[in-house]
Order: sequence, then C-alpha cells, then structure tokens
Amino acid sequence: MKAMIVSDFAVLRSAILQLLGICAIIALFMGYAMGTLVGGAAAIAAMPPFMLLFSLAATDEQNGWERFRLTLPLTRRQVVFGRYASLALVAIGTIVFALALSFLLLGVISCMPAGTLPEGLTPAENPPAALVGSVVGAVGVITLGMAVTLPLVFRFGMTRATRFVPVVVVIAITCGIGFFDAGIQPTGVLADLVQWLDTGSNYLFLAAALVAVVALIYVASAFVAAKLYEKREF
Repeated sequence: MKAMIVSDFAVLRSAILQLLGICAIIALFMGYAMGTLVGGAAAIAAMPPFMLLFSLAATDEQNGWERFRLTLPLTRRQVVFGRYASLALVAIGTIVFALALSFLLLGVISCMPAGTLPEGLTPAENPPAALVGSVVGAVGVITLGMAVTLPLVFRFGMTRATRFVPVVVVIAITCGIGFFDAGIQPTGVLADLVQWLDTGSNYLFLAAALVAVVALIYVASAFVAAKLYEKREF
C-alpha cells in the first residue's frame, strides 16, 4: 500500500503545487467578493480533494497504466486501499492548508486600518470556531462525495463512472430537498441538540462529529470498492 501512496503523490506533485497557488488566489478574491473569510475558506477547502481524485483516475486510464500496475507486486486490495489512503492524506492536508491560509489572512486583516475592508472581513465576524467548522465541513462533504465516486471509478473506470456519478448526486440532492420540503423538523432531544450546536463555539463539536461519521463511511466505501475492483475484468 505504501508503494501505491508514493506512486499517487508522484503523479500529483505538479498538480498539488499548481492548486496551492490557485487556492491562495481564490481565497483572496472570494473572501473579498463574499465579504467573509468563512465562505472563502470553505471554497478553497472543497477544491483539492475532488480535483485530485479525478486527476489520479484520469492517469490510471492513460497509456494502459492501470492494467500494467496489476502486473506489479500489488494486489487489487492494496491498490484500492492505497488510493483511499492517498486521498485521505490529501483531505487532511487540505484542511491544514486551508486553515493556515485563513488564519494568515485573518492576521494580515487584523493589522490593517479600520474601515479599509468590508465589515464582514473583520476578525470579529470570522471567529476561529467558524473557520474550523467551515473548512472541516467542506472537506467532509467532499469526502462523502469521494466515498460515493471511488467505488464507481474502481468498478467501471473513470470514463464510464462519470456517467453514473451525476445521477447519484442528483438522486441524493433530490432526496435531501424532499426531506426538507416534507416539513420534517427535529423534535425533543434532537431539537435541543440542533439548538445547542447552533450556539457559541459548538461548531467545533459538530466538526468533530462530522469527521467521525465521514471517516466511518469512507472506510466502509473502501471495502466496497475493494470488492468491486476484485471482480472487475479488463
């Protein structure tokens, strides 16, 4: 599995360097346009994992690399788990980078004279808990998307999988809209929990809970992908 991770990051090296610069520029423009660092932080956190996933999947189909890789001393399960581990490291690195960039920008903004920037960009309007919650939340949502996409990619390959991913996403969105349109509201203990999470710095607790849930789904997705990949014929 280590060999798979090293291989993936060798492929992604140039793409990661380009993304770092792009994310920094987007953070500046989106933060100013939206009038808040929280939104900009979430935007740049959502970009790298999904973009790098498709970069790796595209590389697999170039010049028969995916078939050649199976002739190496790597089992199919090692290929799958290695790819999941690579993207998990990308997700963690994205969180660290997005938070570091956000707090750096926040530090620069706090040193600027009052009134030179929109009120929404002031440190008071962008508390650390909100920044952490937005970044972790954005990466968590993208990781859930990867948990759905990766089994399809391993089963059908990237070209065919892209035909199914939009369908799955649309169905998920439709179910979510139907849930809220039905007027389903949390009651009792659940309502108290939602209200508690929406106050103070409890976004940090929500972020931690989201990380735990997403991690479980991601691991389960890896085992599903491994089963599907073992049955795939080239």
